[in-house]
Amino acid sequence: MKTKKIGLQLALLLLVCCETSATTLSRTEKERPDTGNIAVSASPNWKSERVNTTTGTNYLTNIEREVIIEINMLRTDPAVYARKYLMPVRAYYDGNLLKYPGEIAIATSEGAAPLEECIRELERTQPLQPLSPQKGLVIAARSHAADQAKTGATGHTGSDGSSVGTRLNRHGEWSRTAGENISYGYNDARKIVISLLIDDGVPSRGHRINLLNNSFNVVGIGVGPHREYRNMCVMDFAGGYISKER
Repeated sequence: MKTKKIGLQLALLLLVCCETSATTLSRTEKERPDTGNIAVSASPNWKSERVNTTTGTNYLTNIEREVIIEINMLRTDPAVYARKYLMPVRAYYDGNLLKYPGEIAIATSEGAAPLEECIRELERTQPLQPLSPQKGLVIAARSHAADQAKTGATGHTGSDGSSVGTRLNRHGEWSRTAGENISYGYNDARKIVISLLIDDGVPSRGHRINLLNNSFNVVGIGVGPHREYRNMCVMDFAGGYISKER
């Protein structure tokens, strides 16, 4: 498959205990989601057969499955996701501090302003197609997470100098468009997705753009430890992808 790279965008955010990083490439009631029991009371779009695209994949860990399902809940009904899961976060802000119950407060750059901005954006965003996992993308995401677990580094460049595109092409071939989000600090699927959506301190809101990119159809998730931030999650997206691994 012949492809052409058009551009690269990079965003980096550093908080007291959490960091996120996003890049985009292009060519040309149980409300908690889990692997088999998805609540549908909030949205008819959240039926398990729609948001749980991980069925039949034996290569994903539980947390990787949960992150994919969470992303799909966001994408298939952005407005309901905003009302149900983002609006309650308002109560956890105290000026520029964000403090979830029982957790250490996070010093944000912008306070609650990007949260309110995100809620407004999601309320006017039309439902998008869910993302399906691709094994090669999962392996690429895990490899970057494993690399940074050893080095303690952050960002999209591997210790061998590899770029996002290089890593994705090691395990398959991406087409049309591709991108990467990285979250540091959280080991909970919903908090990972919400932190990337809010995108505090990132003027481009690159992580939010990736999560709501209608050109993406497939995803790979890699979750692992990090030397400084304890936890990290790599999300690799693409418009299309042919995995070498089966």
